[in-house]
Amino acid sequence: MAPSHNGLITLKFLNMKYSVHNWRSIGAAYIFLISFLGLSLQASSNSFEKKMYVVETNRVWLNVTDTNGAFSQTLMGYRTGATEGYDHGLDGAYMNDGVVALTSLIGDVRYAIQFKGLPFVATDVVALSFNAVYSGTFTFAIDHSDGFFQNTNFGVYIHDTLTDTYTNLKNGGYTFNSEVGLFNSRFQLAYSAPNGSLAVSDVSEPSTSILVYPSASSLVIQSNNGTVLQNVALYTLTGALLSKQEGHSATVIMVEGLNLHHQPLLVKGITSNGTTFVKKCWIP
Repeated sequence: MAPSHNGLITLKFLNMKYSVHNWRSIGAAYIFLISFLGLSLQASSNSFEKKMYVVETNRVWLNVTDTNGAFSQTLMGYRTGATEGYDHGLDGAYMNDGVVALTSLIGDVRYAIQFKGLPFVATDVVALSFNAVYSGTFTFAIDHSDGFFQNTNFGVYIHDTLTDTYTNLKNGGYTFNSEVGLFNSRFQLAYSAPNGSLAVSDVSEPSTSILVYPSASSLVIQSNNGTVLQNVALYTLTGALLSKQEGHSATVIMVEGLNLHHQPLLVKGITSNGTTFVKKCWIP
């Protein structure tokens, strides 16, 4: 406000003039202005609240280790706002190789951290990359997790495409042999095992309780602890079915007439109590 001639006061910011004798009108103008600003602030606040949303995050940390102390870890997650491709500020590229390295792939690029978007699809498959500077025996395992990964009914499978087996890491680690090198197509992270695959089920027979060995022209599958064997199937490492026997009730099953030499095989079996096992063997 500023004084003016003829006893008028100018309310410049409203571009209006009021008589000094009409203070009620000036007060009303102030009340209007304050009310208007208050409504504007409230509207802005309401607009801001409408833009707020809850970010859902679900993560699992996977390790690879060996008995020599080698260690590498990768994180896979599903998050609000993430995409199938690279997301700046979410995905983290892998920078340095140690003696072993476990990462996930987006295209041909290795990532130590990768997020995908929601809603989650149970058939999703994540390509994993594994690198080793020496040959040996290594183990994949879950370090920790959060979100829906902690659901007891949620499977976290390693699919080894070399042996075509699925192992649920929720039930324990997956131990495998590897040569020296970078392997970008051998392992996948999956959340379900396809029907008919060599899946290691949620309840599996300890591998030490089952013996598999060749005898003359036969392959012997023998229970070492008295467990009754019911069904057995033989596969090549590429997953081709060679032989299948069902309806047994014995501690020893002999598979004859294979006519195979100098090659590895996978044996999947089911015991009478419904537990499963997968064994790898060599036919001399």
